[in-house]
Amino acid sequence: MTIKTDMLRYFVAVAEAGNLSKAAKKLQRSPAAISMMLKQFEEELGSPLFETDRKSHLTALGEFTLAEAKRELVHFENSVSAILKFAESGEGQVRVAAMPAAVANLLPKVIGQMHEENPNILVNVEDITNAAILAKLQSEGADIGIVNNLSVIGSAHLKSAHLMSDRLGVLCARDSALGRKEKLYWSDLATAPMVHHKLCDVIDEPAVRKALAASRIGVASAISIQSFVRGSKYASPIPELGSLSLASDLVFRIPDGNAYWRNVYLVWNVDINLSPATMRFCKIMKRTITEMGMPPRTASGEILPFTDVPT
Repeated sequence: MTIKTDMLRYFVAVAEAGNLSKAAKKLQRSPAAISMMLKQFEEELGSPLFETDRKSHLTALGEFTLAEAKRELVHFENSVSAILKFAESGEGQVRVAAMPAAVANLLPKVIGQMHEENPNILVNVEDITNAAILAKLQSEGADIGIVNNLSVIGSAHLKSAHLMSDRLGVLCARDSALGRKEKLYWSDLATAPMVHHKLCDVIDEPAVRKALAASRIGVASAISIQSFVRGSKYASPIPELGSLSLASDLVFRIPDGNAYWRNVYLVWNVDINLSPATMRFCKIMKRTITEMGMPPRTASGEILPFTDVPT
């Protein structure tokens, strides 16, 4: 006998429920059928998974098996979904986890072009933080990720490549003092009330450092930053990609002087076989970024996983 997917599924259900009857109700199977499956599983392993027949406490083997079984079941469900979507579209599906600015201002263009080429491809997009994107890739819950910070990767399973670069400028209200200036310089920010976030550290300007030191508002969300700035009192450095869908009462300005850049990276899990749809998506994304005038300034990281995709 070999270990079957149902063995893993039944075991996880019982371990999480804490007893056979609750698991049986969830699985819509009889307690006797589940008990028999667990017995076969333990016989296959040669060791018990539960400390007692009440199934309320796991052995050390049970604890290890639970974590592995849950991961394997997720992988199995993802594989089944990928197969079905490939059969439906001829190319599979695309699962993208991306930072908010990319979801708002890059991906609509990419997905629109992709659906012009093949309208049957399903694209699932999640708008989440950098750390959540990397966790999603680690758990194989996404095919590719788009992040602006690689400092938290630290995994042999994840590979990355420099995807795009965009200029850092200043977001301010159109009717504010900064917004009305004919020319804006970094030195103009010295006394401006500032909303700070991690990307602000890229800007090595005395006036900006002074304003950030005096800042008493830290905001991570791009949408929230816009809300604070909208009141005309605050300003904040942001990357150019985040400025492409601003409301008319806000303005993005690049000060004269030194140029500062934000780098965006494509990340993927080497344990996942990227579908033809995902490869096509990446190729279209690369082309779109070039058309937007934001190609990567340096070629760093791995070879992008769409180099050999035919046009």
